[in-house]
This record gives sequence, C-alpha cells and structure tokens, in this order.
Amino acid sequence: MDVEKFLGWAEGKGWTVERRTVPLSLPKIITDRYEIPGQYKEFLEEVLLCSGPMDTEWFLCEEGYRQDDPDAIRWNECEQISLEAARDLSDQEEERRVTQFWDGVLPFFLSVGSGYEYYGFDLLGRFGPAGGILHGFEPMFEEAERFAPDFPAFLDKVAAGEVATGGVLFDPEEYAFMEIAGRKEQERLERESAQALRSLLHPEEEHCHDHGDGCGCDHDHH
Repeated sequence: MDVEKFLGWAEGKGWTVERRTVPLSLPKIITDRYEIPGQYKEFLEEVLLCSGPMDTEWFLCEEGYRQDDPDAIRWNECEQISLEAARDLSDQEEERRVTQFWDGVLPFFLSVGSGYEYYGFDLLGRFGPAGGILHGFEPMFEEAERFAPDFPAFLDKVAAGEVATGGVLFDPEEYAFMEIAGRKEQERLERESAQALRSLLHPEEEHCHDHGDGCGCDHDHH
C-alpha cells in the first residue's frame, strides 16, 4: 500500500490526517542516533499528523519526534520507562542493555489504547533482515517480536485490522472506581434476585412479614 492510498483509507476510517506544507526537518536527536529508513522518510515528507480515531494511537511524525515534555507521551516513552525501572533497581547493566536495544530500534508508531505499546524499525537486523518492523509492549518493551518485513507491509496490516485501533486508555484511579462501582451493582442485583426467588418459593414468609415482628402465623392477629 502506498502512502497516499493509506492516507485515503485512514481518512475514510475516521483517522486524523494532516499533510505537510513545509519541508521535513527532523530533530538532531533523531538524525544523530538513527538512519531513517527511506520508505518512512517518504511518509514523513508527506504527513504532518496521522492518528487513530480515538487519538490513542499515532504515527510519530516530525512534531512527535520533537516532543520532550516529561508530562506528555514522548517519542521514546517506552525506552524512558524501561530506563527508569532499571534506575529504580540501581541496575546499571540493565540500563546498558536497554540503551543498546533502543540504539538499534527506531519507534515510529505508538499506541496507548490498552497500555503502552510500540512498532519500530529493526535497524540493525537483530530480529531478522534489517529494516523489519518490530512490535513490543509493556512491561517488557525490549522483548519484541517481528511484525512485518517492511513499512509498506505494516501499512497493509493496519488497513487489514491487524493493528488494534480505537481503544480507550482509562485512568487507573477511574478504572478502579468503575470496577468497585460495578461490583457493588452486581452485589445489589444478586441480593434482589435472591429475595425474589425466596418470595416465589416461600410466599408464606412474605405474608408473615407483613404481619409485623414476632409473628408466628399460628394465631389470630385481630
């Protein structure tokens, strides 16, 4: 699938697509560390923004690679998460392993619909022929799997529905609240169902309760 055909498909599916009107100028932090695959560079030269229907997945375009706000999702968010975990454990060997992995993997597509995950270029060919597409997700981002042989094949897989889109990332506290509320509602329904079943099987108990406390139903209530 060529770029223009993919963009037309994406727009038809509710994606947000903006085309470039000025020349591409990637930041040095990217160009000094990576050699951008030609097929993806052609994509970036045409596309300013391309994100899924719910904005929970997106291609990393020029502005995405410039994002360095620690309060936002950065282009190297997965690497940073792994490095922070290694530092918390004071594991310098793990830090080196993480950095070495990402020195050879350029992330180009991020998703947060069901947790953090990425698709990236295997530039050094550690998982097969160089230039293949890797897929990794939390918590072990570096335990990646080969997903597609090249970028055009990745676009085909997106259009075929093999890349999950349209998910919703819940705030952990909000999710916990929803879970508790759902459990309470389930408990309420179970109590009401049990009460209805008792009334059906033992109607005399319900009749007795109408008479008041202390009723044995064996004497005259007048």
